[in-house]
This record gives sequence, C-alpha cells and structure tokens, in this order.
Amino acid sequence: MNIRRLIPALTLAAGLGLGQAALAQEDAGPTLADLGQDQALTAAFEKMAAGHEVPAWIREGMVTTPSQKVSFGGKDYLAMTGCKQHDCAANQVAMLYAPDSDKAYGVLSVHDGKGAELLTWLNIGGDAESIDGRTILYAALTGSLANHPEAFDYPAE
Repeated sequence: MNIRRLIPALTLAAGLGLGQAALAQEDAGPTLADLGQDQALTAAFEKMAAGHEVPAWIREGMVTTPSQKVSFGGKDYLAMTGCKQHDCAANQVAMLYAPDSDKAYGVLSVHDGKGAELLTWLNIGGDAESIDGRTILYAALTGSLANHPEAFDYPAE
C-alpha cells in the first residue's frame, strides 16, 4: 500500500469523525449559557440551587461548554459545565439536567488558593444521584466526562 495515498484518506476520515462528534455535541440541547433564557432550564436550576448561595458569575456571563448526554438510574440527563470567566481553574459549576422531568443535580467547585477545593453539592439526595450523579458531576468538572463519555454511562440495573 502506498503511504502517500493513505495519509490524505486518513486525514479526511479523521476530519469527518471530528465533524460528526461536534455535530452530536451541538444537538445535545441547552447549556448553562441558556440560564435566564430557557424557562424550564432556569426553573430546574433555581430549584436545584434553593437554599444555597449561588455566585454572581453563574448569572453574569460564565464560560460554558456544550452539553453531553449521560444516563444513570434509568434516566437520561444533559451534563453541563461552566466556569467563572478568567478564573476557570478556581470557580466551576456542573449540572445534570433532565429536560423531560425538570430534575437537576449539581456541584459548585471553589478553590481557596491554597490547594483546597470546596465542593457544594446541589439537590443531591439519597437516590441514584448520590453515587452515580456525583461521579458524573465531578467527571464533568475535571474534563474526564468530555474525554471519556462512554465510561460514564450507567444504564438501569
């Protein structure tokens, strides 16, 4: 086989694969950037965050990523992440949102500048979200979910 003919074909195939992955992400649904614009998402977020102090950066132009579809406890969710503009390493939020049921679970991560990370879990009860949901939320914060999405799909048992 002629390697000079193979390289353009592999480059094209890789490009098509990346394009399809990008399209799949775009079709995933709303993101945290839609807070305040998407009424159902905003209501689910407010219910999830009830009783907690939410930093102003969440409502004032945070940096967001595309949603990713995940499953646990027999339900499908959209995993969403966002961070404080110009301070993403120290201030992040992740949310799991089920548009069909308006359920949401989340985690707020704040670093103290001395190496400690404070996690505030939002709407985490004692059901499947307490183990699988926390795992997916933290994976979303660290980037592991984006890098290995198939590793965080927990079908119903």
